Amino acid sequence: MFKKDVPSIISGAGFGASFITALFRAVEKLGGSLEDIYAALKDGSPLVDEFAALIVKASQKAKNIFTLLVNYDRRVEAGVRAGHYDWINPNITDQNFPTTQQGTKEATIQLIHFNRSISTDEALRELDKMNLRPATLQECLAFGEKYPDIQREFPIIFLGSVWRDLDGGRRRPCLGRIGSGRYIFLDWIADDGDGLWRFAAVSK
Repeated sequence: MFKKDVPSIISGAGFGASFITALFRAVEKLGGSLEDIYAALKDGSPLVDEFAALIVKASQKAKNIFTLLVNYDRRVEAGVRAGHYDWINPNITDQNFPTTQQGTKEATIQLIHFNRSISTDEALRELDKMNLRPATLQECLAFGEKYPDIQREFPIIFLGSVWRDLDGGRRRPCLGRIGSGRYIFLDWIADDGDGLWRFAAVSK
C-alpha cells in the first residue's frame, strides 16, 4: 500500500514531469505523439494494467524475485524437455529426484547472491536465517522454462534437491550457460569460491 505522502514527494521531486518527458521521447522515436500516450493511458484503458504489470515485473527482476507456477506432479523428464536446454545432465531423472510435493502451486523464487566465497552448508544456514528454504528441482525446471535468459547472466543452484552419485557425492541441480547455450547440470558446490552463484530460495 502506498504511503499518503508519496504523491507529494514524487511531485516535489519533479518525478512526474521527468517520467512523462522520458515516455514522450520514447514514444516519439517510434512515430507516436502525446495524444497517443493520452489515448493509451486514459482511465479505463486496459493498457494501464499492462503498463503497471511491466513496471512491477521489471522491479521484481531488479530485486531478483520471480513468480511462477510449479507443477509438482510433472515428471522430471517432461520438465527438462519443456526447458529446451542445449545440454542436459542425463542423471536428472524422476528416479534420481523423487518429489514429495503434489499439485500445482504458485511460488516466488528469490535469487540470493552472497557475493563472497561460501560453502553449501553455510549457504543453507544463511538462507534459514532469512526464513527461506532452498528451491527444489521441480522449482528449478519451472524457473528455467519461464525465465530462460536469467541463467545466461549468472549460474543458479537449487540446493533443495540432492542426488548421491556412485561415489557418494551430493550433487544438486543447477542452471548455467556455455557460450550462448543454456544447460541444466548437477554440481557439488561444496564451496562457491568465485562468489558468482545465485542461490534459489523460497519463503518458508
